[in-house]
Amino acid sequence: METTSQSTYWCLHVRDAATARAAEGMLFRALRGQYEGFVDTYFNRVISELLSRVFLALRFPPNAVTMVATAIGVFAAVAFAKGTYAAGIVGALLFQLAAIVDCCDGEVARLTFAESSFGEQLDIMTDNVVHIAIFAGIGWGAFVAQGGWQSSASRPWLPLALGGAAVFANVMALWLVARAKVIGKRRGWSHPEQAARVEFILKNMASRDFSVILLLFAAIGKLSWFLWMTAIGSNVFWIMLAWITRPSTISMGQRA
Repeated sequence: METTSQSTYWCLHVRDAATARAAEGMLFRALRGQYEGFVDTYFNRVISELLSRVFLALRFPPNAVTMVATAIGVFAAVAFAKGTYAAGIVGALLFQLAAIVDCCDGEVARLTFAESSFGEQLDIMTDNVVHIAIFAGIGWGAFVAQGGWQSSASRPWLPLALGGAAVFANVMALWLVARAKVIGKRRGWSHPEQAARVEFILKNMASRDFSVILLLFAAIGKLSWFLWMTAIGSNVFWIMLAWITRPSTISMGQRA
């Protein structure tokens, strides 16, 4: 048996159990996506390889794996909404697990030759559903933790506003990223530097590295700090993306 990889062009003759294991390892390492951060590369992918083997053994289709990751992410949001320290830890751990399982759907799809445009779009949409649920859950949890409307805080509505701002920013970023991908494929950018900036932003948009940051804030009992950081940072992000992908940056010779 020979195995090959389109990305690295390797070939391995499988003659026994040892070479079979080596081939499997090389296959999984070749499955890493184009846009991955440090945590995905050195932590999530290590564990997702083990889970993907389980999903493959159970004959889970890739889209079913996507829905499993989504369900775990939604449960994480529900935990955050409880507003307690323990629930915050549970929520952060569940979200980290969701990020790991989210790596598995692509691995299963590529290994079973079941990649599809629908599956890709489903993965993108469910990722954002989870992010929106997480931001909303943390906002509501912070609101509950301070006592709700009966809180002695001068602005009891602030956690809800911060959560809403993060949700709004996520929706705007999703739309702008989708538009940027269409422009990049169909029209092109006016300068190579522009294309490089967009590529950098898309890479960071797809990264799940913030799951570790969220876990850190949950561990020290400061999810409200994460809420502030997300509400401000995500809105700065989509505004920057809107400016970088503005119509005037589209290649003049390729405009529709």
